[in-house]
Amino acid sequence: MKLQKTISITAISVALLATSCTTSNEPITEAAATLGPPQVRISGTTPEPTILSKLKQETNIAPVTPTMEGYSPETYHLYNTQNGDTLPIIARRFMVDSELVWRANLNLTRTDFLDKDTLVTVPDLDLSSSIDPYWIIPDSEVVYGPGQVNLDVQTEVQAHTKGWLWQVKAGNEYLDPGWKVVQDIAMEYSVNPRILLALIEYQSGLLTGISSTESIEQYPLNVQKWKFAKLPNQLMWAAEQINAGYYGWRHGRIQELSLAEGEKYKLDPRLNSGTVAIYSFFAPLYSTALFEQAVGPNGFSATYEQLFGNPFNFEVDLVEPGLTQPEITLPFETGVVWNFTGGPHAAWRDSAPWAAIDFAPKLAEPGCVESTDWIVAPASGVITRIGNGILAQNLDNDRSELTGWTLVYVHLLPEKYKLRVGQQVEYGERLGRPSCEGNLETTGTHLHLARKYNGEWIPASGPPTFSLGEWDVIGEHRPYRGKLYNRYNGITVIACACVNDNQISIPPR
Repeated sequence: MKLQKTISITAISVALLATSCTTSNEPITEAAATLGPPQVRISGTTPEPTILSKLKQETNIAPVTPTMEGYSPETYHLYNTQNGDTLPIIARRFMVDSELVWRANLNLTRTDFLDKDTLVTVPDLDLSSSIDPYWIIPDSEVVYGPGQVNLDVQTEVQAHTKGWLWQVKAGNEYLDPGWKVVQDIAMEYSVNPRILLALIEYQSGLLTGISSTESIEQYPLNVQKWKFAKLPNQLMWAAEQINAGYYGWRHGRIQELSLAEGEKYKLDPRLNSGTVAIYSFFAPLYSTALFEQAVGPNGFSATYEQLFGNPFNFEVDLVEPGLTQPEITLPFETGVVWNFTGGPHAAWRDSAPWAAIDFAPKLAEPGCVESTDWIVAPASGVITRIGNGILAQNLDNDRSELTGWTLVYVHLLPEKYKLRVGQQVEYGERLGRPSCEGNLETTGTHLHLARKYNGEWIPASGPPTFSLGEWDVIGEHRPYRGKLYNRYNGITVIACACVNDNQISIPPR
């Protein structure tokens, strides 16, 4: 197990509802000590960060030489950066004015990812009397990424042949082996399968054992709400809670959680995203005593280590300073007009972060109607996954969706007789047609496009900037809102569930 090393010093010297993708409108309710609500209730949030227009946008590549005067606070905390930290994120986590953080760290880049283990001065804060918080798990052991390239979910589950998960077949519309249900949910949400397996074991013991109690088999993660009965729904709930905590903390948007009986649990700003992801799962299920037991050294952490060993042995860095997106263009053919219908919103179902955008073809009528337009590869790469209305393409040609840059296309009817997993597709090659197909709810034919890096969903608002040719995605504080900004001519296209003011195309050359 790992404790984060930090130093404290006291110094004397919305949603756009009428759009193509939809999300659940079920109200969030408080949970009883043994009941789980449909979503983790997270309070103390700040909105998704907004990328400003070109004239105001700050570079995230090279350090900025500030013109502001430096700040030397008498009281401060020296914080050791984690992988993926930026100064704005640190300011939000510690609830300190971002300008003061910049002024206290003029030698550091203002918006780019910082090198790991960089000392950052957090001004006007004294944590010298507090102990470092306990870290449950590293960030990279939450995300389905490079640390799991050699993981075989079937083999892990088969190691416990007497366990319920190996013996069961589960599903909503059709039945699959338990291990495959775990594998599919893990890939869709990009959550490490080891996390899901360890949660099943901690909550019910059904990875290594069996139960004669039907209610336990119906609720193997102890999320006892009828809407989430059965293994697939339990896992989807878990994955959304995990991602809510992981990306909420990763981007500095949460400061506390609400526990099952309404207690507020303040998060230590020195925690890591992986640990907060586990907190986020347990928070709505348990009151304070059981919650603290679950997130302590003898709780979930002990179960995980018993199954898989020390999680920090698998740790890898997911993002690096200076990270840039490879060249990607608009995903449609030259001269064909499409509509920009959705700004940044959930990557998968209701899951954080807002990593996806939507495009819809011109249609004779609204709704789920057949389109004759083509979705084409906006960059060259290798197909890593083809499923029901979904295709994933790795842009690094390493044939793995878990490493490097990956584009995920949803509501896409692939060219099933021409495309296959492992196939190299070139820029401009036809991938399929937009549709309503897939496991995401939709109100109309469109393309839902998201990106990942090393398995981590990258917010459509950046960093780094989501660039499609000469167009940059700009987000707002509400899902589905946003715009495309042309950095060459200054033209802006506003995301809208309409057909006139949001048109965009690639002009003929």
